[in-house]
Amino acid sequence: MRGVLNVNKPSGISSYDVIRRIKPILQSSIPLGHAGTLDPLASGVLLVLLAEATKVSRFLLNLPKEYVAGVLFGKQTDTDDITGKVLSEQPVDGLTRERLQDCLARFTGEIEQVPPAFSALKQDGQPLYRLARKGLEVRPKPRMVKVYELELLEWNPPRAAIRCRVSAGTYIRALARDMGAALGTAATLETLVRTKVGHFTVEDAAALDTLDAAQLADRLTPIDAALAWMPRVAVSPAQAQQLLQGKVVRGFDGPTMPGADGFRMAETDDRRFLAIVGSNGTELRTERIIYAD
Repeated sequence: MRGVLNVNKPSGISSYDVIRRIKPILQSSIPLGHAGTLDPLASGVLLVLLAEATKVSRFLLNLPKEYVAGVLFGKQTDTDDITGKVLSEQPVDGLTRERLQDCLARFTGEIEQVPPAFSALKQDGQPLYRLARKGLEVRPKPRMVKVYELELLEWNPPRAAIRCRVSAGTYIRALARDMGAALGTAATLETLVRTKVGHFTVEDAAALDTLDAAQLADRLTPIDAALAWMPRVAVSPAQAQQLLQGKVVRGFDGPTMPGADGFRMAETDDRRFLAIVGSNGTELRTERIIYAD
């Protein structure tokens, strides 16, 4: 059994708690992982990877993501979400729908973002959240992220519901914090639902509390289907053997299709071989062997 399972993670548990609940359902020692951590506060799409699917984690991690964020204006916390310690409370009397709409426009596009102090990013080899909990100085490094779209769904002062479509690596908590500051007040994340990861949607996600072995097997997405956005190339059994041995396969014409960062999915017609390969348009080089049955 191998593939990608789209699970609707409930709020209040960690992403690893989801893995722990799935393990007994499998009743086997199949390797498990996930592609993209969700904070305990958040719910929604969590891609659980079974067996050889763990080998494609980094490709799934890089997919665009969509969220519906509940933002509470007027309050600042040390974690940038409602679970943290309140640092300050500020008035929101002058905050209108029009000002909020203008702010969303300013935060759309490529922006520089400072990740939250309470995050899994590392400083001196230690996760930032561990250092922050000890009261030590935390210095998250700014980085560039892409915010493809921000849509105001509801405005009930001091709360807003905002649909966010963003690149991998974007912290919605930090986005809420920075929008509050830009509007001359404060803001913190109150709720968060991840509604999409690539083509995986929350509507199609399996409910964790009712998941059983039969449902799991039925809902498992094959690895090649999970990577449907990646350009494909058919290889012969002989070429598959070359790739398996780390050799370069030559003789492929045509430029690499856009949007795949130079990678393609190589598979045989019988689908018994699957690999991620690098391509310059005329030759293939092994990047990752997924399986060779």
